[in-house]
Amino acid sequence: MAMIKNSFVLADGEQFSDEQNDVIHQAVAFANHNLTQSQTRAFVIEGGAGAGKSVVLFEIFKQLQATKPQWRNFLLVNHAEMWKSYRELASYQPDLKKNQFLKPTTFINQMTLHNQTADVVLIDEAHLLLTAPDRYNKFQQENQLVEILKHARVVILVFDAHQVLKLKSMWHREQLQTILAPFKPEAVQLSEQYRMVDQSQSVVEWIDQLTQHKKIIDVATSLSFDLRIYNDANQLYAAICQENQRVGMSRILSTTDYPYTVNRGKWYVTLDDFKLPWDQLDTGATPWALRPETIDEVGSVYTIQGFDLNYAGVIIGPGIRYDNQKDQLIIDPTHYEDKAAFRSVGGKNLSLEDKQSIMLNALNILLKRGRHGLFIAVADPALRQKLLASVPKQSRY
Repeated sequence: MAMIKNSFVLADGEQFSDEQNDVIHQAVAFANHNLTQSQTRAFVIEGGAGAGKSVVLFEIFKQLQATKPQWRNFLLVNHAEMWKSYRELASYQPDLKKNQFLKPTTFINQMTLHNQTADVVLIDEAHLLLTAPDRYNKFQQENQLVEILKHARVVILVFDAHQVLKLKSMWHREQLQTILAPFKPEAVQLSEQYRMVDQSQSVVEWIDQLTQHKKIIDVATSLSFDLRIYNDANQLYAAICQENQRVGMSRILSTTDYPYTVNRGKWYVTLDDFKLPWDQLDTGATPWALRPETIDEVGSVYTIQGFDLNYAGVIIGPGIRYDNQKDQLIIDPTHYEDKAAFRSVGGKNLSLEDKQSIMLNALNILLKRGRHGLFIAVADPALRQKLLASVPKQSRY
């Protein structure tokens, strides 16, 4: 769904699909019914990247606030850029207030301090909730979802196991089910892809095979979505700049295979003679994707997760390669520069498989940002040639 006024709402002329409307109606009815009951209940909305989870969740929140303004409701998200957007959006909605949009730790600490319980708590990107104490985020307990459930009468959350990015928020579907079991959860699925305007779904399937099964399949020509594989990252950047001038909301992104340290000067993404700085930490109210100057930066999974772009240019770094002899994808965590993602928590360590899953989850998020087009440049020559061979001739640049 398009972003309007720094937010996640339908663009002019767009309507919710039947599937989305069904989920919205089910969730609102669930909240209305269960607030009259004595037991805390949970409602889970599952769906992949681009399934419209955030726009559906926000519509649920709006409807609850419009019909039951006396309820004490909150929307939580453990993602700084998305939190900024939600708070900005509240300025344009008569039934919403900025203080209803909180980060999970803030909500937990406030409710614990005052021994309070909210009515309905909606959680966006629940797969980003912490599953271990985190001093940096001032979270002292063991699991954020467990703590939220202690302070809510109804919890409505969205979840995608393929968007887990760190050990300290390491979620598996079975773990979610175990935590929610005492709260008799109801679950629904958003199964369609709404972000990528790929009517045949061929590009979506191509991405899913790559990021979920480590397979590179041939992709059919899409008349509605512009997929390109570039030999030269500078040409990719020029094309993204051109699309940004033409339609706006087009940015360069990269896997986290290039060094950086937060708040310690500029760090660069380089590929052959291509060189642009990583996204810069900004504490202002405007998210990275919506700031005009960021066309000259490279975004990471942390600055772009949850956002729509019109065109996304993605650099796949050296951590993801291809072995011609074995005909298989190589996922190499030694090249992954997001050290915090793999950092041991409470004596827990990630397995090689978990590290590879995190890297593929991040790639999946990046590749599904563009509504109308995806342009790719690749560090590994063998992977570049394999991807070029998998796309139609008109997609090879």
